[in-house]
Amino acid sequence: MDEVKRALVAYGIQKLASVTGGDATELLSTLGEIPAVNWQGYEEILGGTGEREEVLSSIFSYIVLRDDTYPPLTYLAAQPLELDDKTLFPMSLEEARERSNLGKLWKDLADEYNQLCQRFGQDFDVFFESFYYLYQKWAWAVPCTHGERGVSLFEQWKAVAALVFATGEKWTDGPTGEFTLIGGDIPGIQDFVYTITSKGAAKGLRGRSFFLQLLGDAVVRRILADLELCTCNVVYNAGGNFMLLGPEEKRAVAAVEKIRRQVNARLVEAIQGETALVLEAMSVTPADLFTPGQFRKVRDKFAEKVAQAKNRPLQELADDWKTLFKPKGKGSELSCAVCRIEVDEANSKPLERTGEPAEGAERPRICYLCDSFAELARDIRHTGLWMGITEKPGMLNTPVEPDDDWAKLLARMTGFDYKFSDKPPKTEGTVLVLNNPNFLETEAHGFRLLANVTPVVTKDDFKYLREEARVAPRSMDRDMPHEGDARSFTLLAHAAATSGAIERVGVLRMDVDDLGRVFSKGVPDLTLPKLSALSGALDLFFGGYLNVLVRDKAENDLYIIYAGGDDLFIVGAWHHLPDLAESIRNQFKEFTGDHPDLSLSGGITLEGAKFPLYRAAERAGEAEGRAKGYTRPDGRRKDALCFLGTVVGWENWKLVRQQKDNLLWLIGEDDENRARKEDERERRLPRAV
Repeated sequence: MDEVKRALVAYGIQKLASVTGGDATELLSTLGEIPAVNWQGYEEILGGTGEREEVLSSIFSYIVLRDDTYPPLTYLAAQPLELDDKTLFPMSLEEARERSNLGKLWKDLADEYNQLCQRFGQDFDVFFESFYYLYQKWAWAVPCTHGERGVSLFEQWKAVAALVFATGEKWTDGPTGEFTLIGGDIPGIQDFVYTITSKGAAKGLRGRSFFLQLLGDAVVRRILADLELCTCNVVYNAGGNFMLLGPEEKRAVAAVEKIRRQVNARLVEAIQGETALVLEAMSVTPADLFTPGQFRKVRDKFAEKVAQAKNRPLQELADDWKTLFKPKGKGSELSCAVCRIEVDEANSKPLERTGEPAEGAERPRICYLCDSFAELARDIRHTGLWMGITEKPGMLNTPVEPDDDWAKLLARMTGFDYKFSDKPPKTEGTVLVLNNPNFLETEAHGFRLLANVTPVVTKDDFKYLREEARVAPRSMDRDMPHEGDARSFTLLAHAAATSGAIERVGVLRMDVDDLGRVFSKGVPDLTLPKLSALSGALDLFFGGYLNVLVRDKAENDLYIIYAGGDDLFIVGAWHHLPDLAESIRNQFKEFTGDHPDLSLSGGITLEGAKFPLYRAAERAGEAEGRAKGYTRPDGRRKDALCFLGTVVGWENWKLVRQQKDNLLWLIGEDDENRARKEDERERRLPRAV
């Protein structure tokens, strides 16, 4: 396997050197003897024009949803990946040319490559995994050499590496004639995430949501390990939905069936079937993957296969009556205060910080799994955050125990153990730093994007809780949050009140309009690398750049519950959310090169601090649905926001803001000034929307 990885590292170095004009001799000398490989055979099936772009055009420039509407061509400057607008947002051809410095890019890449050799050169498995992230950082905005517009050199290297690993023993001769698409989804997410009580709801929801993201990540790692593939074989992995390129069908299907069964058996034991893993495989040829037009049909066919499987969850356990139908619980009268599943003293603990129970009443209990979801939310709240992943084959497919937390459950399902820390963890496995492409500065092996802005309790919050007597004095120590805890809905509502607004929590849900249509029909010449590039671009915005937007708006008043794929769910002090929603929409338009048919719709609701979370989520979803149902007189749909029960197209939002400012101006004036400024007021007030 080392021989394969050395050859692929050499291929990546040589390709980047050919584009930047760098000398690859010194870097290649670190790899030892490299076997002769038919790279031309791999590149030929990628297709393309063979003419390399001068600078990389944005993948969004090739999305066409209307026959008479074509987006402007925009470009990305060849520069290292950073999570800021100057790096991520496209620009004109002239500006991209001016800002691209290929000579410096090669020199800086070579410096970091040498650091990689010094740090991980003794373990080539670790070295290769880190090289993946290094190459992503430096080649993400460099045009590919096979001439496929909108596809970076990183995506080219990734596609070639995926083909090499999926080809198997005769990889040096070129690609084989048969591969497999492996796709997964996790249905029932809303049932699992939202159906919880409001006690500690923000933490519980954040932890549950992220656990499902980790489940998708861990399943992908299990597939890669069982089929001896690498990270390059992952086409996309976001929002509980993923696709991989695997080897010939017989091998792939056997692995898929085994993984699906062992994951779902443990899910039934632990959470009684609230959600399940759908995992399918389909045989494809190289032409299916890289022929424009043909791949789009193949992808639609595969998506339909996965959708049909979602209608038959847990089908692989149909013959396992013991797992599916054995009685759950022991007839206890107790239930978890969060998920409401029956509990007893063996699988639950008293719920802390709930005040003294009424006389004769038992203290509420929480199951260990729900308690661990709250701890997971606490663990991932840090701005500087590391994730450690260690393979533990001894845990794989072992029975669920009553006191299992989320990490043990994940290890029993997939054989991988995850840990999070605000400093680099000491582990034998992989260490990824969150939201920092400069991972070599952090003792990590690579990086991962995660929208994790979390408001934390401050000294002023403690003062407010005491002054307002939110808890009984006799149980003050028990009920007070710990410093560094996520702020509760009560504190987020109070943050709105301290700014002069009413005391309410705001709930914002948004997603990209018609994204399914974008993927299925929006890119006429869709290929596997283009699909990977489009998904990767969306992840840069929703997984990475969204953190920047939220922190700039009001870091300690807003809580990103979920963001990934193409949608987001944010709660917080409500008065920040209209401006935040507008900023997200406008920044997304800039990120897509002001594409005329790419937009975001969203809904905002205002709720009391004690309002049930699942209903708040539903209400925000209903508001978002109303925005997506908005139709203008000219027939143009969506691209709107529903706020305070009213849907407004984003093109009219400036007018709404102006009306709000005018109302505040009126409220702030006394009677004498109102009379004196009556004429000015008439000029300032616009006509109603």
